[in-house]
Amino acid sequence: MPAGRSGHKAVFGIVVAWSNARRDHGDAHNHPVQGARIATLPYMKRYAGYLTAGLAVCDTMCAAAGFMLAVHLSHPSNSFPAFLEQCWTRIGYLLVFVAFWYGAAADQGLFLSHRDDRLLKQLLAVVKAAAVSIVFSLFVVVFFTRKGLDREFLLYFGTSVFAAILIFRLALRLFLWNIRRRGFNFRQALVVGANRRSRRLVEVFTVFGRYGYQIIGIVDDDPARMEVFGEKPVKYLGTCASLETFLANHVVDELYITLPVRSFYEEIRNIAHLCESVGIPVRMVADLFPLQIATSRVTRIEDIPLLSLATGPEVHGQLLLKRVFDFAASSVLLALFAPLFFVVGILIKAESPGPVFFKQERVGLNQRRFKIFKFRSMRADAEKLRKELEEQNEADGPVFKIRNDPRVTRIGRFIRKYSIDELPQLINVWLGHMSLVGPRPPIPAEVEQYTWDQRRRLSVKPGMTGLWQVSGRSDVNFQDWVDMDLAYIDSWTFLQDIRILIKTVQVVLQGKGAA
Repeated sequence: MPAGRSGHKAVFGIVVAWSNARRDHGDAHNHPVQGARIATLPYMKRYAGYLTAGLAVCDTMCAAAGFMLAVHLSHPSNSFPAFLEQCWTRIGYLLVFVAFWYGAAADQGLFLSHRDDRLLKQLLAVVKAAAVSIVFSLFVVVFFTRKGLDREFLLYFGTSVFAAILIFRLALRLFLWNIRRRGFNFRQALVVGANRRSRRLVEVFTVFGRYGYQIIGIVDDDPARMEVFGEKPVKYLGTCASLETFLANHVVDELYITLPVRSFYEEIRNIAHLCESVGIPVRMVADLFPLQIATSRVTRIEDIPLLSLATGPEVHGQLLLKRVFDFAASSVLLALFAPLFFVVGILIKAESPGPVFFKQERVGLNQRRFKIFKFRSMRADAEKLRKELEEQNEADGPVFKIRNDPRVTRIGRFIRKYSIDELPQLINVWLGHMSLVGPRPPIPAEVEQYTWDQRRRLSVKPGMTGLWQVSGRSDVNFQDWVDMDLAYIDSWTFLQDIRILIKTVQVVLQGKGAA
């Protein structure tokens, strides 16, 4: 398993072990070690409260500084009393923003200690919380106030408050990294298990001093396994049976388990139970599922911990934005193209008998079936004639394509070249069956011929366009088509969708690669 995956926070072993430990916990007050160290838990909770309060106060001071700067820039005053008067008349903006900031920052986990988070992740969390707070606070103040909209102040307020909080959080993170590298603000970590996973963990903590962890030593039932560390100065602290005594007499902030869960399940369960009793956090390092692309995270349904292994995007905020954009864009485009729909419909009916729209069953998200809408570009009996033309199929894989398909009408050939026949799929996007960008929706007969790996194309909502559309359209062979769809799924972002849409317009206007 790649080394980068050995440090996952969310692993199934600790979910199972911890759940069973809580179930079998019994009367913890009779535990001998707990009697010695049970007082540490309230202290830890108080410390966490102080951390939250301190960060909240600092954020409030940053917001106040940004607020006063915005007042000064938008309404310069010649005297301090006049400046205070200008601040007082706009104090509602600051108060409402701070209230929303507390909620948004708490939702993003910005009041918790995240010493193992990446800097970019922390900064993105600040950006999200600040954006939500600024937008909602301005909306509330503007909606409920009777005064006119002070646009200049609002511009300075949003910019300065956002910059102040972002700079403070960045400076705080860099400061903490620096003092941890110097040996301060560190946490004592004990590792259970001597193997390649624990060796990798020791290497990471040694190289990346910004995390602020010091390895106390290794606990393992077989001292010979310590050979895996080579010349690294790692202490052997004894067997798992001696762990209880060690915890009762030494400072341990966190305990890391690198034992394989399948063969050491009982030992892990007992260790989790023991650490729960004394309030020591347990981190599980386990490659239970050596998957190549799936990411893991722990979620909860009420009090049930669940391990989530997902290959598709689980960024729910961006997915919600994607759906809102799809709905808004399809609504506007349907209204905009209404006259074109009318003209194309007349031309189709004038050339050949049959319906204007072609409806066909397609396979969508997680094999959901739906009817796709297209302008009819073939004869009305095209589906019946397909069997007679299958020997002329020019596409590889479970796809049917003929460049000079005799079933295509003259108007059909034109609307296909410029993808006009695809426009009615905006109805599917509006209904939520499809998205503007995503893998093309296959027909059920094609899905039946998919390999198991190719079925992952169905793990996201299908789209009107995608990487295939901007990379050759019908000129792309099936395997490359699938590879591009899977690459899109693995690296999806909302900004990537926007780029694909822009490129799609360019490709369609050129009429390249259409069949």
